[in-house]
Amino acid sequence: MERIHIKDLKEYIGKEVRIRGRVDTIRDQGKILFLVLRDRTGKVQTVAWHGDEEVFKNAKSLTNESVVDIIGDVKEAKQVATGYEVAIKSLKVDSLSNTPLPIVIEEPHTNNISALDRRLDYRWIDLRSERNSLMMDVATTMGHALRTYCIENEFKEIQAPRIISAASESGASVFEVKYFDKKAYLAQSPQFHKQMGISSDLERVFNMGPVFRAEKSFTTRHLTEYTSFDVEMGYIDSYKDVCHFEQEMLKYMLKQVKEKHGEEIKRVFGTEVKVPEGDFPFLSVEEAKKKLAKAGVPSKDTGDFSPEEEKAIGQIMEEETGSEFIFMVDYPHARRAFYHMKNEENPSIALGFDLFWKGLEITTGAQREHRVENLKENAKERGMGEESLSEYFDYFKYGCPPHGGFAIGTERLLMKMLGFGSILETTYLPNTPNRLGKLIARK
Repeated sequence: MERIHIKDLKEYIGKEVRIRGRVDTIRDQGKILFLVLRDRTGKVQTVAWHGDEEVFKNAKSLTNESVVDIIGDVKEAKQVATGYEVAIKSLKVDSLSNTPLPIVIEEPHTNNISALDRRLDYRWIDLRSERNSLMMDVATTMGHALRTYCIENEFKEIQAPRIISAASESGASVFEVKYFDKKAYLAQSPQFHKQMGISSDLERVFNMGPVFRAEKSFTTRHLTEYTSFDVEMGYIDSYKDVCHFEQEMLKYMLKQVKEKHGEEIKRVFGTEVKVPEGDFPFLSVEEAKKKLAKAGVPSKDTGDFSPEEEKAIGQIMEEETGSEFIFMVDYPHARRAFYHMKNEENPSIALGFDLFWKGLEITTGAQREHRVENLKENAKERGMGEESLSEYFDYFKYGCPPHGGFAIGTERLLMKMLGFGSILETTYLPNTPNRLGKLIARK
């Protein structure tokens, strides 16, 4: 008999069905046993009676989170919220769960580090919660929408190599790996190979996949491995062409998420998915620092923003403009990647941007330097050896169109969309400096 999902049972009242899933709750009332079963689509109450000895015996043996295969009749039951229940005719135990569980699945999330670590130690159980199940649904819709928007706008998808011969940026925060008898690195980004795609006349490319950062950052917003959505587009006139594309892509994605999950997100997370209207405001680093100073927010760095500053400028700009998004521009070139193009009128400034959303940087982007001699000069200014970048420079020797692009950390995007307190919670199985699937060491 074919399995029926719980959400579809209302169409089968009066009929025999087969349902499969986990035992969510057990209520033993002596000669009647109520089992609330759940699958990925919902929950339903099932009933076993003492009169059917085999079924009742199997039901009595069950523990919460056990996996079962049930055949039964769907009957009207006005006393149940759904209006129906399943009278069990046969019950097969596919997998009996150990008891007690190491964590409470639907326990309210907390910012307590020890509590979060405990949940992550048992991530496969933690992901069974309604909250996390919805989070994974939203992540799937989000990724699909980003890819769809690019494909509909004539982008080609590439899969850049994750093991590369040269560090993507400075080489200071990459994982070095042994590649046969050579030295190689885990890619910080697909940047070099996105640009190869532009030089290959693919003109518009995107890549969604893992990237690696060997940074010992113990924060709520950093991972050593995360999923990046990268876009690169050729024949641009300005980095603002790139900004406009990202703006419209994010609007499209948020619209898709809102239409498919908006009500559930509001019920489960207590937050509303807002689809922006109009253009996102631009703000220079210098202007932002002035606004922060006026608001009494201290700054230790003229060319970058602390998490406190990001949060504050997000609030200031939302109050002033009504926008949750800000394109932050005019960063010092010395603080950006060497392949960012310089402003010809003021070479100390990079033609690039960061995109802030709800007080958090979610994107770094720029117009790239496509002229090989300028690229070499930029690298030289950073003390980067030409030999180590020779393969990269080759991409520009035979003509390359003006181009630019950006990268979005998808876990950060999801974190801000759903209001999670830590990026660890929006990552399927997070790797951090002290966690590689499991905690590497405990005190």
